[in-house]
Amino acid sequence: MTGVGLHRSRRRLGGCLRGAVFLSLLAPLAAGDPEAGPAQIVDLVEPPVDVMDAGALGEFVDVFCLDCHGGRRAVGGVVLDDVAADPSDPGIEPELLLKIRDRLRARDMPPIDVDASPDETAMSRPGNEEYRQAVSILGNLFADRLTTAGVPAVVIRRLSRRELARTIEDIFGEIEGIQSIIGDLPADDVGHGFDHLGEVLSTSPLLIEKIMDLAELVARRTIIDPANDVADVRNVPLAETRGGTIRREGAWINRRGEIAADVTMKRPGRYRAEFDLAGRQAGEEPVRFALRIDRRTIRVVDVPESPAKPSTHAIEFEIGDRQLRLGAAFINDFFDPDHPDPSRRDRNALLLGLRVIGPLDAPEPGRFQRSMNASMLNGGTRLAMARAARRLLERCWGRPIPTDEAYRIADAAIAAAAAAESTKRPSLVARQRALVAYGIASPEFLYRIERDHPEATPASDGTVALDGYAIARRLGGFLRGGPPDERLLDAARRGRLDDEVGIRREVRRLLAGDAPRSLAAHFAVQWLHIDAVEGLEPDPDRFGDIDRVTLADMREETVRAFEEIVREDRPLTDLFSSDASWLSARLAEHYRLEDLDLPPEGFVRVDLSAAGVPHAALGVLRHASVLMSTSNPTRTSPVKRGKWVLQSLLDCPPPPPPPGVDQLPSQPRGAEASDSLRAMLEAHRADPECASCHVRMDALGFAMESLDAAGRWRDSDEGMPIDTAARLPDGTRIDGPLDLRDVLIRDPALLRSFAKHLFIYALGRGPEWRDEPLLDRLAGALQERPTVSTAVEMIALSDAFRRRPAQSPID
Repeated sequence: MTGVGLHRSRRRLGGCLRGAVFLSLLAPLAAGDPEAGPAQIVDLVEPPVDVMDAGALGEFVDVFCLDCHGGRRAVGGVVLDDVAADPSDPGIEPELLLKIRDRLRARDMPPIDVDASPDETAMSRPGNEEYRQAVSILGNLFADRLTTAGVPAVVIRRLSRRELARTIEDIFGEIEGIQSIIGDLPADDVGHGFDHLGEVLSTSPLLIEKIMDLAELVARRTIIDPANDVADVRNVPLAETRGGTIRREGAWINRRGEIAADVTMKRPGRYRAEFDLAGRQAGEEPVRFALRIDRRTIRVVDVPESPAKPSTHAIEFEIGDRQLRLGAAFINDFFDPDHPDPSRRDRNALLLGLRVIGPLDAPEPGRFQRSMNASMLNGGTRLAMARAARRLLERCWGRPIPTDEAYRIADAAIAAAAAAESTKRPSLVARQRALVAYGIASPEFLYRIERDHPEATPASDGTVALDGYAIARRLGGFLRGGPPDERLLDAARRGRLDDEVGIRREVRRLLAGDAPRSLAAHFAVQWLHIDAVEGLEPDPDRFGDIDRVTLADMREETVRAFEEIVREDRPLTDLFSSDASWLSARLAEHYRLEDLDLPPEGFVRVDLSAAGVPHAALGVLRHASVLMSTSNPTRTSPVKRGKWVLQSLLDCPPPPPPPGVDQLPSQPRGAEASDSLRAMLEAHRADPECASCHVRMDALGFAMESLDAAGRWRDSDEGMPIDTAARLPDGTRIDGPLDLRDVLIRDPALLRSFAKHLFIYALGRGPEWRDEPLLDRLAGALQERPTVSTAVEMIALSDAFRRRPAQSPID
């Protein structure tokens, strides 16, 4: 019989014989390992084998995999015939070996037969030792492919919308109207969970047009012209107010309360707010309003006018910041149901319009304009323009600007300013605006263009070192979420980013400054998949108390928790086991922690155990941001929560459901209402195509069922007791979120998943098979010292971060 024929015959062996065949093949490899402990969800740290037995792996694939992945009708297009025949064949793609390894690590292949008895399942699927040995052999095979591997190329990438906003704010300061233009940019695609990967960020004519608009807006708003800066009149839409009932005629207040709106000013200065007011009169007094700024009463006015003839009342104020809250409070409600005149029984207040006029004072140059004036010595000569161009464009483009290039750009800006003003001698303001617009409209601003170190030569692996400015720009994007700051640029200028000592020094400086907040607000929210929590729409009948402000507070709670882990250099596992959290008064009310006395605004670190919260030591596993993002609008979703654990925390995302598979109803009705959610999911898992993924996914999700769709603890669901008990495919039993927490913290996959996601975020590209050794080293280092700083330093010092292929398309 031929080798292939032998493989086919073995595939037809009965379930009992299958396991015996492979165990006999692996017996020599397994000998001498009596200390092997129970497997976790994902067995990542594989002990090396003394002898690589590719033949044994081929038998494993033949026995357990070819029924589904052999021949022309291989499931999912994954064909394993060549692997079964000779796993060491150099023609087999490394990516395929990695895919097999990851599926075997996860223990979700071969699929589980839900109709089989436990004994039949044990004999028809590999045991833990068989899985471990197969993964170990695959690791050895894969290692052979890495001997000549270099650093993967990075696709030239543009700034994402988030990075664009951060870069403009960092260089030019806060600018009114910028969020509206950036919000109108085409949405960024997401790859590997992040919004800034080069391979998914596209460029369209619409995007280029919007960037031109953005350049003009920034130029106008950052370079002010005192001679032509006139006061704006801005109407605040009543739809943007809070506290009233919006009707056709305006916003009504039917009892004591305030109608308020958050307003962003053009710049600091003096302004006037005008309120168009009226009322439905009753009692002896006219309707009375208190006009307020940031809840502080500035003026009290009587308003005897009716809605048909409203009156206008104004307040003037100085503002040193750019945002404030304007409010009109109804302070003398009256109700007399027995008054003989029905029209005089109920006093109500009406706001018909709100306008903000200003600034009323002469404008003063902002920080950026003052700095630019200083660099030009307050002159608009060609020399002064070239000096300003070198300073500005080094920040905008992240590279040094040679003198001859600076003069060319200065000439172009002067010519553009002359054309704009139709004069041969354009004003200083016009010249400066043209230079700012030139810097933003350039491809070097929108794209991260990197260059080789001028003294570098290609290494034996075909890679070359990046120059210091490219390193500075990568560090700025990684740890600041934007451009390099002045100290990073200075380090690049002085050659201090050419070696590990200088890079390590800057990494530690940033970790002591901006990096913790930036990593929390940009990396962590995407890693944990809570970046869209503010856009959720929970069912108003069930969760009517949750508004946009509360959703934003939920996100901020998780951001602050991660920021604290980074800033205090605490173990990453504390993120999932801490019994403290950052709460606002709104969040405390949402969590039903009525005994906490928190200030009305801001966040306070709260010891949840001391506050009497049950099972408090769950970290982000009990955060509303996570639990709402992994629920349906009306109820919890064990499937979504289990998928979140697998995808975000263990880096083992389940494949998409087969086409045509029925989804669970969002809210059970009729006869289904008497069935528990667990019963519905058990029926769903009866489909063999669903079982292999759902057995593990549902078990992880059910462990979190004690926390409802809004993130609050509960002991029952619709009057039915909560059942959180489940068994994982490896036999581990869990019952509730505390057990889930313990399983996660013990699992080495948690730290490796974090390392991989941080690597993707730092490099702006998806991982390739050649990155596996670095990811393994990162995982190993985190086992020794599980802090964010450990991973950040290793990534920043890696060849993947500091080098690129010599023949790179980025030039």
